[in-house]
Amino acid sequence: MNLINTVLIPIIVFLCICCSSGDGSKSERLRADSLVNEVVDGKLKITTLAESNEFMYFNDKYFHEPADLKVIPKFDKVQIQVVTYRIYQHVRLKNNRYEFNVQKASELHIPNSAFVYYQRSFDDMNRKAVLSKDSIRLELPDNYASLLINE
Repeated sequence: MNLINTVLIPIIVFLCICCSSGDGSKSERLRADSLVNEVVDGKLKITTLAESNEFMYFNDKYFHEPADLKVIPKFDKVQIQVVTYRIYQHVRLKNNRYEFNVQKASELHIPNSAFVYYQRSFDDMNRKAVLSKDSIRLELPDNYASLLINE
């Protein structure tokens, strides 16, 4: 019994924390939801939330279907804007290639699933530009992250 308490339980707890931390714990998600509600209710500025170190996520369904920010619920819109703002704060366009200068989702306080989704999207667009011998011109408006947050 002592072996179980001293060795196995700490290992199981460690594995649970490691496996769930990439996409936010339940308490991180509840806190994120609460902060989004504050933005929706006008009690917190979206830029304050976007520039904070608070964890933020959005519904995975938006990875698979287009998200028209004009028609989706305000709650979902705020979540998407905050995560996307944090991503695009670190994207540059150089020599017709997107450069995404972040190594880990935790640096942006977003889920690993969102981080990987955007990272793969940038890689895919860069690959298409290369294959087209740069006949496909990539674009990134000045202050794009700020434009997203103010949409």
